[in-house]
Amino acid sequence: MKVYCENEKSCMVVTLSGDLTVPECESLKELILDSIERGARQLLIDFGSVNYIDSSGIGVLLVLLQAARKSGGDIRLSGTKPNIRDVFRQVGLHRIFRRFENRETGIESFTPS
Repeated sequence: MKVYCENEKSCMVVTLSGDLTVPECESLKELILDSIERGARQLLIDFGSVNYIDSSGIGVLLVLLQAARKSGGDIRLSGTKPNIRDVFRQVGLHRIFRRFENRETGIESFTPS
């Protein structure tokens, strides 16, 4: 899995590419937790290039969301493919995470209206 982080407008965008499985989870968790500790509060994880997620990936997303909310922030998701959306629905993540069709609308969702 490849991970690319950048600040855009009022949020940190984390773009993932590949599969989110056991081998990748720990490094992703450390990267995002470190960002939260350094002050990132609004995070968008772009799943546009993620092909597969396993239970460890789901667990990491929940840990990260809890850490973000504990620090007064939020994590939102964008660009999930149909197979990833199906997994999220099966485990109930669609009720926990705000999800956006694309990166741009996800970024805009953090901008106060």
